[in-house]
Amino acid sequence: MDVNQRLTRIVHDTYFTRSLYFLEYSPDNETISPLSDLTLDRFCSKILPEIGHRIQTFYLERMSIKRILHATNYPNLNNLSLYDMDYEVAMSLFDDKNPLAYVFKNQISSLFISFNMVKKSLPKGMIYSDIFAKILTIFTNLRCLTFNPCASFLDAVFFTLIHKTAVSSTLVELHISVAEIHDCLNLLDGRFDKLHILHVTVCNIYSWLSEIKVEVLPNLRIFSLSSDYKIHDFDEVIVSLLRRMLNSEELHLNIRVKCYEKFIDGYKLKNDILIHMPRLHKFIFNIFSILNHCDQTNFPSNEHIEKTFEYFYDEKVITCIDHFEEGGYSQCHIYSYPYKSKVYNNITNNFQGGLFTNVTEVLLYDEHPFEYEFLLQISKSFPFMKELTLRNSKSLNNKQLRKLNKNNEILSIIGYPNLKRLDLTDAHVDYVELFLFDRKIALPNNLHLCVEYRSLENVTYNFTRYTRPNNCEKLTDLYFYPADQISERIKRYFSYTCIRCSSDFRLCK
Repeated sequence: MDVNQRLTRIVHDTYFTRSLYFLEYSPDNETISPLSDLTLDRFCSKILPEIGHRIQTFYLERMSIKRILHATNYPNLNNLSLYDMDYEVAMSLFDDKNPLAYVFKNQISSLFISFNMVKKSLPKGMIYSDIFAKILTIFTNLRCLTFNPCASFLDAVFFTLIHKTAVSSTLVELHISVAEIHDCLNLLDGRFDKLHILHVTVCNIYSWLSEIKVEVLPNLRIFSLSSDYKIHDFDEVIVSLLRRMLNSEELHLNIRVKCYEKFIDGYKLKNDILIHMPRLHKFIFNIFSILNHCDQTNFPSNEHIEKTFEYFYDEKVITCIDHFEEGGYSQCHIYSYPYKSKVYNNITNNFQGGLFTNVTEVLLYDEHPFEYEFLLQISKSFPFMKELTLRNSKSLNNKQLRKLNKNNEILSIIGYPNLKRLDLTDAHVDYVELFLFDRKIALPNNLHLCVEYRSLENVTYNFTRYTRPNNCEKLTDLYFYPADQISERIKRYFSYTCIRCSSDFRLCK
């Protein structure tokens, strides 16, 4: 049976034609691209007209959306996922004058849309907010919406701009990134009265916005809140919000909190939140609380914090306290285990180990040096890590001992097989040398490295160090500043590497 016969058999199989992907995904650089014109032409002219009545779900990218949706009628299409969109295509597609919008307005019950991240582009938050409102207006039977869930602050939705038009009486599930905490509160002011599931990422938080009032939320069953910004008014913003979710059954908190008297511990979570949510049966949390040394001088021990979770019978909770004398603050990290987040930030030398199979992005930070054994533990604990940022200004302690052992025979190999991006911008030069020239550090090919130019110049002996083996030859992209003033010597040294400005270095989320 030739390729065409096999394809014909597949496309006429009911199971395979319920959901169709018209895009290509590259896991190496996490990009989405369209199918070839030849493939699209064949589908649009011959295949889709025959099977259009069976299709329930489409996964499309922006270049082929119009061709696919105009190819034939899709009376049973109710799930639509749109990837790598730009605002111009979206504004045209979700225009109430567009015939496609009219055709599908009552059909689409589930919509996913993500926008491409164009480097050095202007903020699109206002435009995306307008697109969000248009979607709610056009799709009158929409029940599940995922809207640009990985947006940054500049591209997140501002509900203050669309509060009069962003309304839905059918929406049951919403995944969204909003610009500020009051946008989250506005989501819950009654405009989405049927909402059962809400996953929201807040890109910024201002304490003065805590005065916004939210009504009781009897229909909300699952709530997830994530924010990398410090929450200054935990009681007024978070606690008061969660107490309105009387019937919630599942709660996810991934937040950082600025405290003034005590760390957030098990007692506070239980007394201020959990006892006010009687139907809650699943609580997953990852909470950093920070205390400035000027606000507090007596800090509890890690054992004390652990004891406050003695009533969390069905969950394993990990606690860790770190004190940063130079920074003038201390932090307490508490999280439910197994760890669910894809990101693990601010790992210090107090890291207790464990296996974190969900984590793909790691940030290491401490005021004390990271030694070889610590980096080995990180490689074992995060086997699927794709992005690593190391921030440590302290020199390695045992580098002289390691230099004496020229072959490093007593040291195990540190392997990062899935690493794609490495940021050593804020790392001591010792770590740059360790990752580039140590024989016991195993890095994969096609690595993106961001580093200070002077550190790079130092460890390469002004780009004359050709010791083999080394990890320099594994770099596909190198980022430093200023990249537009590179010499011929650098070009020769990194002859197979694309050299870019450090501002272009972006960790994929």
